[in-house]
Amino acid sequence: MQFELDGRPDAATLAAALRPLDPDAQVALDAGNGRLDVVTSASREQVATALRQAGYGVSPVVQELHVSGGSTCCGGCS
Repeated sequence: MQFELDGRPDAATLAAALRPLDPDAQVALDAGNGRLDVVTSASREQVATALRQAGYGVSPVVQELHVSGGSTCCGGCS
């Protein structure tokens, strides 16, 4: 799942915010564009709430894009 973040996101801070939800959560951050890709067992709302509590403005991304280090691949490409 992907989110757009306001502010100056830091991958370490974001990962720490998500660790209580899912210790195995993986994040890939495109800091220049404020886009975060999260691979986790937590729900979209749980992730958004944790990110807001960490001080970020959060908007779920409707059309997800590949972020360096993460994957939105569904396996359907030819």
